[in-house]
Order: sequence, then structure tokens, then C-alpha cells
Amino acid sequence: MSEEVYIIGDIRTNNFTDENLFDKIGSLWNKMNNFDIENDIKYGVYHQYTSNYRGDYTLTIATETPVSNEKIIIPENEYKVFECLQDELSIGETWKKIWQLEDEKKLNRAYSLDYEKYYPDGKVEIHIAIK
Repeated sequence: MSEEVYIIGDIRTNNFTDENLFDKIGSLWNKMNNFDIENDIKYGVYHQYTSNYRGDYTLTIATETPVSNEKIIIPENEYKVFECLQDELSIGETWKKIWQLEDEKKLNRAYSLDYEKYYPDGKVEIHIAIK
């Protein structure tokens, strides 16, 4: 079943060529502080890929709480799920593992829509759409 979540904001970026990547992502996530959604599930949605993980993409942050009229739909797809903790190091290391698996041809990504799901207890699931 697909999920509808409410958009807080988005950016267009690139993990390897955007000098302001971390500032952009940090300020985007800081927009969450404008809303009373501390105990809500939050989403980082990766979509509009130009190619693979080295290309440009859009990152949209969203929540289950209706904080705007704009929604993004997370489609029902087949996803490979990676679990980690909600800290920069753990999330970053998990993404590096995902990219490595892809480079080793052990993960066949669809590059349609991927997302991170942040739970209030500190657990994070990274859902990677696969072919």
C-alpha cells in the first residue's frame, strides 16, 4: 500500500559535486523545528534522480502530520530495507554500504523513489527501491 506524507521542504543536490550539500540538508531538516511533530514519524524521500547515486536528485522531507497541503506519495514498490540508528555517522555508513553493494552488483536499484523513515525511538529504516 502506498503512503501519503506531508511535505515540509525539498532541495535539489548531488552527493559528490555540491559543495553546500551538508548545509543544504541541515537547513532542510531544521525546518522540522517549526512544527510540533517531535513524536511523529519523519521521512527523507529521494527522488527525481538524473542517473545513479553519483547524479543529481531531489531530497524531500516530510511527515505523517498534516503540516502543509503538499503531499508526496511513497509508492508501493519492492524495497530492500537497511536499518540503522538516527545519527549522522550511522546513516552515512549505511548509505556507503548501499553504494558499495550497488557497485559490487549485489543491489539492483530502480532509482525511482527511495526513502528514510525516522522513528521517534531513534531507529531509522532506509528503503531502497529495487528492480
